Amino acid sequence: MAINDANPDLNAPRLTLIFPMAGRGERFGTTFKPFLQIGDQAFIEAAVEPFRKWRSAISNIVFVFLRQQDVDFSVTSRLEKMFDGLPWQAALLPLPTAGPAETVAGGVEQAGVQGPAIICDCDHAVNVDPIFEMFLAGLAGDCVLPVWDLAGEELKSWSVAAIADDGTVDAIAEKAAPPGARRTAGVIGCYYFADVARAAAICREQAYLVISEVVADLIRQGARVNSVPISEARFFGDPARLAKAAKSSAGN
Repeated sequence: MAINDANPDLNAPRLTLIFPMAGRGERFGTTFKPFLQIGDQAFIEAAVEPFRKWRSAISNIVFVFLRQQDVDFSVTSRLEKMFDGLPWQAALLPLPTAGPAETVAGGVEQAGVQGPAIICDCDHAVNVDPIFEMFLAGLAGDCVLPVWDLAGEELKSWSVAAIADDGTVDAIAEKAAPPGARRTAGVIGCYYFADVARAAAICREQAYLVISEVVADLIRQGARVNSVPISEARFFGDPARLAKAAKSSAGN
């Protein structure tokens, strides 16, 4: 897909938005999850929607999926209809990946992405305003994790961050609180990296499966990883969450 970029301020900082979409959708019966419906939108349409207001800060959107998925589900042609007028491109991977970290690494390499980027899952719609505000103010550091209050949530559904008094992240773990953590929050899968090529290289070098492992590696290297609280989001990554999100949308 050719990039059509009409950003009026060429000096404003901009980033790449990356959606890894090479999963098998096993929690929904092995299908192409980004095209499932929530209300009158496909998952991927709902996921992209909160970013539209920040169009001038986004240089390109990269959708990463498998060549076979493109054959089976006409992904490229459907994306063209959904996102006509936005700058985007497809990164088609030849083989299934072991996890989202490998998917991201393959997409970054194929699309030649450099510099700052947000890597966002397609199974939630998040108010991303605080991330962009931090980025545009030059306060993002090496990485930004949008975090969610875990009250009433099951830890097994989350990456969990240990957060210091200044809002930086000391540690991150999958499906459990990091050992010794005093203050924790759930990490929403919508990560900002100041140098996404570096993050992709770490994925490759260490054969990581999930993005939280990359974040943990950066923390060990002394990178500044910031948290930013998110209070508005819809989650629809499994049937139970989808039913809850659909019910909430219908009520509004």
